[in-house]
Amino acid sequence: MRIVFLIISFLCFGLIVNAQSSGTDSLPVRLSTLEARSNGNDARLDWKVVCFLDYAKFEIQRSSNGTTYTTINTFEADQLRCRQPFDYTDANISGKAFYRIKVGDLDGRIYNSKIVAVTGKEKGFEINSLTPTMVTTNALLSISSASADNAQIAIANFQGMIVKRIAVKLNKGVTELTIDVAYLAPGNYVLTLTNGFSDRKTVRFTKL
Repeated sequence: MRIVFLIISFLCFGLIVNAQSSGTDSLPVRLSTLEARSNGNDARLDWKVVCFLDYAKFEIQRSSNGTTYTTINTFEADQLRCRQPFDYTDANISGKAFYRIKVGDLDGRIYNSKIVAVTGKEKGFEINSLTPTMVTTNALLSISSASADNAQIAIANFQGMIVKRIAVKLNKGVTELTIDVAYLAPGNYVLTLTNGFSDRKTVRFTKL
């Protein structure tokens, strides 16, 4: 009886996987791309998926702080529909909005996509994430920008000394940059991103 109970519990609650920290190649439904961009006061999400089963469910989730998310819409699709791109427009957003997609299948397996952000304004940008935050060689910096722009990355140690500057170009929508930190001494650092409009965003990381 105990074994039966454990199996039922697994099927009811499913398996939740964080797509940003775990591989999803073995899952029967997975996102291949996810992009977000501002369109006036609206936010437009576009994504593509790969489905190996006849059913997939996508929950569009929004957050104002990047931590607490609420489902704002749900899509269900069969394998044929999965071959086509998906899109969703979130109308009249106010300020910064973070988005992710919760992906599920009939077997109860669930994982969350990467996080993307939209500024809700014609200028400016947001840092979506820097992964991993404890890094040995390379880190992936994800940025959402309201428009194409030139920007500069400055990396400083905790004594405030800038040890690296990088000039970058931001796309309208999401830009992902690989940051090489292999040359840095072990310790804590602050990465600062600035642009021509004097916007300034920071994120911290640890070099192992």
